[in-house]
Amino acid sequence: MVASILAKEEINEEEPPERKLIVHKIIVDLETVRNVIVKDKTRFFAKLGFLKPKHEEIECESVLLFYEPFLMVKANYFLDYYENKTYRTKVGDNATEVVVFGQTLKPEVISERTKGVLKRSHKEIVFDAQERVIHKAIEQIALNRTGREIDPTKLPSAPAEPEPEKVLKECPEKARKLRISSFNTLKEIVCKKPPNIGRIVEEVFEVTEHAIVYTPIYEARCRHLKTGEIKIVPISGVTGKMLSL
Repeated sequence: MVASILAKEEINEEEPPERKLIVHKIIVDLETVRNVIVKDKTRFFAKLGFLKPKHEEIECESVLLFYEPFLMVKANYFLDYYENKTYRTKVGDNATEVVVFGQTLKPEVISERTKGVLKRSHKEIVFDAQERVIHKAIEQIALNRTGREIDPTKLPSAPAEPEPEKVLKECPEKARKLRISSFNTLKEIVCKKPPNIGRIVEEVFEVTEHAIVYTPIYEARCRHLKTGEIKIVPISGVTGKMLSL
């Protein structure tokens, strides 16, 4: 999607690039995940990082497989704008007026202190102006299914299923829904306007890559038999490690 905001506030939009669908292959099987959970189940209930319950006090009630969706986007942002600036310039001590481009400015007397020591005062003129600035940004963004931004480098990398639509169709109850319906969240992340912005000459937001990645995640439900506390532990079906995405 390309949206251009001109000085006259004219907005032109184009269709976003075709969205890719990627489904990661399952590398770690259910039995391996169960063994990981059983071995480390007391760690999930540790207090202060080292006070752990007894092994027999924790029960793994179930381990279920889900496909967790993530929105992966690469976007460009271009902003041509005028930045509001305030300039201060020293003038002669005897100056009473300074004429700049037909504008008459009155000098101010400025006293400075350095480490508590009063320095010799001087005169300055202060005037407002605008600088024309070009701002460019290229962002790679990853959002989880609720729209929260995550570190894209933490998403597991794995071989992709050759027929992703077929995989999701065969187990619709395991494929979770992506709740992001528009690009507004992406715009808020990428299109961060600088401070002191004045008139905008041109603003362009362009999505160059757009994909939904489904990665397999096992969710283990563990219960502390003495306290009744329940922990849901997500384990990557790609790496076999606990996830915090």
